[in-house]
Amino acid sequence: MNSDLRDKISSAATAIEITLGLIILIACVVSSLGIVFTTNLQTLFIDPDYLQARLSDACLIIIGIELIKMITSYTIDSVVDVMLLAVARQMIVEHTSPLENLLTVLAVGLLFVIRKYLYISQIDRRKSKREVEEAVRAQVFGKMGKSKEEHEKEFHI
Repeated sequence: MNSDLRDKISSAATAIEITLGLIILIACVVSSLGIVFTTNLQTLFIDPDYLQARLSDACLIIIGIELIKMITSYTIDSVVDVMLLAVARQMIVEHTSPLENLLTVLAVGLLFVIRKYLYISQIDRRKSKREVEEAVRAQVFGKMGKSKEEHEKEFHI
């Protein structure tokens, strides 16, 4: 009974995540079309603030798309990607002080260090129940070249 309730809650949470992802996707598509159709090319070439506003809008749409990827993939890699884009957008689009720029560069550098040295992609990727069982079996029995059947005979599994 407890397992059934847990499965139902997990399914409901997944349905909510998918629904929110679809809503964000629709908002990104509508916003993208809005940027394309409402951009005034004359003003774009004359007014740097107008260009900056359009870049800011485009970066927000890109962050929204990455957020959808993060919601659907469940990986640390996608979280780091969203954080990198958000921090980079802050520095690129907005006028910030030299100290804020330094902190932003340090934050981006830290995120790259985390991704390079602290992130192991094989652990993070989604696995099926069978893959998990095989990985555990390989860890317990070692990768000595024995087949599953040989291990089962040896340990009467």
